[in-house]
Amino acid sequence: MASKSNWPGHTPLPKGLAAPARRALAHEGIETLEQLAEFGQAGLSKLHGMGPVAVAQLEDAMEESGITYGKG
Repeated sequence: MASKSNWPGHTPLPKGLAAPARRALAHEGIETLEQLAEFGQAGLSKLHGMGPVAVAQLEDAMEESGITYGKG
């Protein structure tokens, strides 16, 4: 499926993501799904404020955009 972004490599984080999850990602400098993919699934699960619902939202958005985790 095609990316929802007008700029390749700049797919925004999903709307409706809880504030603690957004703050955790912002603290790591993550603003796009591509950056999240490079950060990696293991790192994501260790972030304070990142609960199972937020992880599921992010992974669903990545899947819809055709983005997969890197080796992070």
